[in-house]
Amino acid sequence: MVVELFTSEGCSSCPPADQYLLDLRERDDVIALAFHVDYWDYLGWKDRFATHEYTNRQRAYARAMGSPMIYTPQLVVDGNAHVVGSDKGSVDDAIAQASARPPMLDIGLIWTEKRSLTVSIPAADYDGDATIWFVRYVLDAGSEVTSGENAGKHLVHGNVVDQLTAIGMWDGQAMDITLPWEAIVDNNGEHGFGCAIIVQPEGLGPILGAREITYEVTDAATW
Repeated sequence: MVVELFTSEGCSSCPPADQYLLDLRERDDVIALAFHVDYWDYLGWKDRFATHEYTNRQRAYARAMGSPMIYTPQLVVDGNAHVVGSDKGSVDDAIAQASARPPMLDIGLIWTEKRSLTVSIPAADYDGDATIWFVRYVLDAGSEVTSGENAGKHLVHGNVVDQLTAIGMWDGQAMDITLPWEAIVDNNGEHGFGCAIIVQPEGLGPILGAREITYEVTDAATW
């Protein structure tokens, strides 16, 4: 399942949730993602990982779940429920409830000899359109914060999303998408990143299927 932490380096309540996400990413049943939002930047510290795109994603979740507000640290579990990201008990309960609902889609990932990735979405009884998202994230990052609510703190982050791209639409029919190596790696080709494929309804909502790939890049890629 996918857990999405909406967080900000400008929010004093967020560091405990950032730390807990580091624990969650060690679970085999969890794809942990950190989306840094930009609406706390006005407090005096500009979060270098934040984008307005991720703020809009959080707002879209609020609309989909009928929530009147957005906040940090907010953890969205499988696109279906939200809890305070630093409340470990509530997070664990939400993950347990989500685990009881099997995903609709078992996404296939196959690496080719040309180092491209073939993403296979199976057929299923689904009425509507769903977005196929490619997500890339930095495994470990941090900042020395010199102003704002977290001034003087060294903040540590994990699985920080640096790319979120819609790579196709799915309507219930089986389909394949091939991603070239250049579309998967970061701009510098450095090690220390991961990626995931997420399928969920257009406009967001409960995640239909997700699959994660992590690897290191050396002289030759290893999967």
